[in-house]
Amino acid sequence: MQGLIRKILVLIILTSTGATLPAYAYSIKGKVLDSEGLGLPQASVRLLSAKDSTQLKAIVSKDDGSFTFPNINNGRYIMEASYVGFSKAYQSVRVKDANVTLPDFKLNDDAKSLGEITVTGVRTPIKVMQDTVEFAADAYKTTPNAVVEDLLKRLPGVEVGSDGKITANGKSVSKILVDGKEFFSDDPTVASKNLPVNMVDKLQVVDRKSDLARLTGVDDGEDETVINLTVKKGMKNGWFGTVEGGYGTDKRYKGNFNINRFWNDNQITFLGNINNINELGFSDGTAGRFRRFGGSNGITTSRNFGLNFNVGNKEIFRVGGNVMYSGSKRDTRQTSDRQYLFPDSVSYSNSERDAIDRGHNVRADFRVQWNPDSSNTFEFRPNFSFNQNKSNSHETGLISAGDALRSPVTETLNKDYTKGTSFEAGGRLIYNHKFSSKKGRALSLFVNYRFSNVREKSDSYSWNKFYSALLNDSIDLWDQYSNNRTWSNNIATRVTWTEPLGNPSKGNFLTFAYRFSYKWNNADKLTYDHPVEFPDGFGGEPVIGDELNYNKDLSNRFRNDYMDQDIRVGYKKVTSAINFEGGLSLVPQMSKSIDLEVAERSIPIRHTLNMAPYMRFRWKRSKSSSLNIDYRGRNSQPSMAQLQNVEDRSDPLRIVQGNPNLKPSFTHNLGVRFQDFNMNAQRSIMAFVNASTTQNSIVSFTEFDPSTGGQRTTYKNVNGVWNVMGMNMISLPLRNREFNFTNHLMLRYNRSIGFNNGLRNVSNSINANLSPGFSWRPDNAQFEIRPTYGIQYVKNSVRTSSNNTVHNYGGRFDATYYTPFGLVVGTDLQYTATSGYAAGYDSKVWMWNASLSYQFLSGRNATVTLRAYDLLGQRSNISRSVTANYIDDTRYNSLTRYFMLTLSYKFNTFKKGEQPNDRNQRGFGPGFGPGHGPGGGGRPQGPPPGM
Repeated sequence: MQGLIRKILVLIILTSTGATLPAYAYSIKGKVLDSEGLGLPQASVRLLSAKDSTQLKAIVSKDDGSFTFPNINNGRYIMEASYVGFSKAYQSVRVKDANVTLPDFKLNDDAKSLGEITVTGVRTPIKVMQDTVEFAADAYKTTPNAVVEDLLKRLPGVEVGSDGKITANGKSVSKILVDGKEFFSDDPTVASKNLPVNMVDKLQVVDRKSDLARLTGVDDGEDETVINLTVKKGMKNGWFGTVEGGYGTDKRYKGNFNINRFWNDNQITFLGNINNINELGFSDGTAGRFRRFGGSNGITTSRNFGLNFNVGNKEIFRVGGNVMYSGSKRDTRQTSDRQYLFPDSVSYSNSERDAIDRGHNVRADFRVQWNPDSSNTFEFRPNFSFNQNKSNSHETGLISAGDALRSPVTETLNKDYTKGTSFEAGGRLIYNHKFSSKKGRALSLFVNYRFSNVREKSDSYSWNKFYSALLNDSIDLWDQYSNNRTWSNNIATRVTWTEPLGNPSKGNFLTFAYRFSYKWNNADKLTYDHPVEFPDGFGGEPVIGDELNYNKDLSNRFRNDYMDQDIRVGYKKVTSAINFEGGLSLVPQMSKSIDLEVAERSIPIRHTLNMAPYMRFRWKRSKSSSLNIDYRGRNSQPSMAQLQNVEDRSDPLRIVQGNPNLKPSFTHNLGVRFQDFNMNAQRSIMAFVNASTTQNSIVSFTEFDPSTGGQRTTYKNVNGVWNVMGMNMISLPLRNREFNFTNHLMLRYNRSIGFNNGLRNVSNSINANLSPGFSWRPDNAQFEIRPTYGIQYVKNSVRTSSNNTVHNYGGRFDATYYTPFGLVVGTDLQYTATSGYAAGYDSKVWMWNASLSYQFLSGRNATVTLRAYDLLGQRSNISRSVTANYIDDTRYNSLTRYFMLTLSYKFNTFKKGEQPNDRNQRGFGPGFGPGHGPGGGGRPQGPPPGM
């Protein structure tokens, strides 16, 4: 291994310094702009010979007017740019041993051409491309001072959860970019909840490879879905921002600000907000790190402050990152009705839980990117975070049995108080080198380190009364204190190599990658009991002592080691129409666990070897139509908690114990995606099907005690778990394109397996959701109606009476109207209804929000708004969870009717004539072409049909 590393380092030095390298083809880049400096999409650009003006190549510009001619040899040329309705422009260019970036082409209106034809400027609402769905932000009018999240809620296929998490076409969005650059690292809620809509030109939903795969050029099997916001042209040089404050009924309040500075492709943003109306500006950084903290339901008071920046010398050297603080207090009240699926009986668990969670989080992520030349790239990403939480909860429950008349089995009371802290730090370094001596040959090195230290202390009180003749209506009580600490070190490194096969222009490459990672994970759980006595017998009143006694049986001190390697060999084919990658990974893995408390609970060293194939195929059928096929095989090791043979009795009625005999699971995943965009009809279609099946899937194995209603859960490997999901989206303008039709259809079939009292239960569920939408977008207004219908059918093998069907139906109506004198009226009305839930959980809810805003001062930069939330006071929060073991219906407390008066002011330092168009101003919006309406002057978006 050391010899290999030494050879690689010598190779880097020899190829980075030294002899003159042979010349190769270069590129010519440029942009086509109109007279106002705005990019012209689909402009025709031709490369002509300087000798005789013969055409050598021709392309059309991208949406921002940019174009690139690759593989151009040294020589003299003439560039011609043309666009319907504009005069042609020419430039002379000489290529000599370097890439060329031309001055911008600026085309002037051709009065003669415009006099001969009629051009209607229409902004395409939705456009689908190979891996991207693009929405024109101006096609979706929103109320003044709306943020990106308000726009996301209007887009078909995009959903925003109550916690602010964003999903697009069923996939979780991992980050939001601004002009292609990271914005607050991996927290998409920062952009969605803070950035104003009026700065956004286009919103793109992009499915792409992971950061590492894109930097190295070698597929690592990871994918992500991101959203990219492109900033309006006029807002890329200067200061702009918004300050807002408001107060309402029931002591509701909010205050926020965002200040942005853009210049020469650089950006700095300051954000802050404070409110008690569930507008969590940043993700809750403490959630997920602690055992008893987290969640997104209830009513939250939050405060957040952050700084994001990205500065540098073009793309040669850039420094970016973010620093952010978030604090929150969440009040959650929950009722739950759970039905356990037994073949010969029925068991129910009803509970009520109140919890208060308080958290503080400070985190920072930085990145340094250096591209000293076209052959070398460096990237370094350090990060750290500090988290603190306090949580207390109070839960009561009743476990009962029987179909018609439920007889009580156990009454429960659980109290818990927890506080914890965590510190995490790490860094990632990537180096890429492209060999000039051999075009297409590349080397990359990756090193990552991460440290984590989490401490959590908890006081738990559990009281259980058993209504049983066997136990004589007895009482069981636990009063415990636990001190938990987990700390870990994780180091990983990866070397990748790309080698062209034959002539690189043929697009054939071999890829090699080797990854090694090692993780030391230490986990201590020290449990102490307050002694409990029953002076009057087991069923009498208990007496709790003050001293603490160490409980060795419920304590553990594990020292866990994980090691895995990934040896990957692949083939890549790249042409103008086809992009194919395929290969195979060999994954040797090792794990072991030592319990310093009880040696018998240690897990001896385990070695496994897995093979994980992968394939990625992209076929570009035309400029606007493509087909993607992906296959991925992925192995997954059971967690140490699932392996460790030690009981977790933090809830005495829900004991969990690991299984040291678990095998790794392996998942096969196949996805097919088709997209097509018709420029003439402005029609967009996207459809995909995704299927997966898991071998040795790890599921829960639960056994119940009928006398107490308690349960003991461990884990087991099973086969036969699989699911299939299909989705279709279509967008079609109607008539004069002020009208638009969209439809979003999703189907899902899921087969899961579980065990109840040792009996295998197969649960089959079918979900279907349909959401068509009709919109009318005349000048200065927007009206949209979107009915919805969903059905879920569940069939279980163990008990036919537990089969059920749930219907969700309703619809949403949005309307916004802008008057010429600055008054803006907005409303949204949503109806949701359900049937098939447990008794008392079906609902029929009208959710009506409305706002009345007045814009004033110069440029209408100030806005006063009266906003009404949940005018009818009917908001509710109900959810259903279906597994092979149980069906769970849950209701949470919700923020209901209130009124709020807000005052906001937006500012900018843009020069006169450079002010960006505002979606809320008269004379701007869909259907506004040249000469339409006051303040028109829009431009054509491409040649009209038939040209």
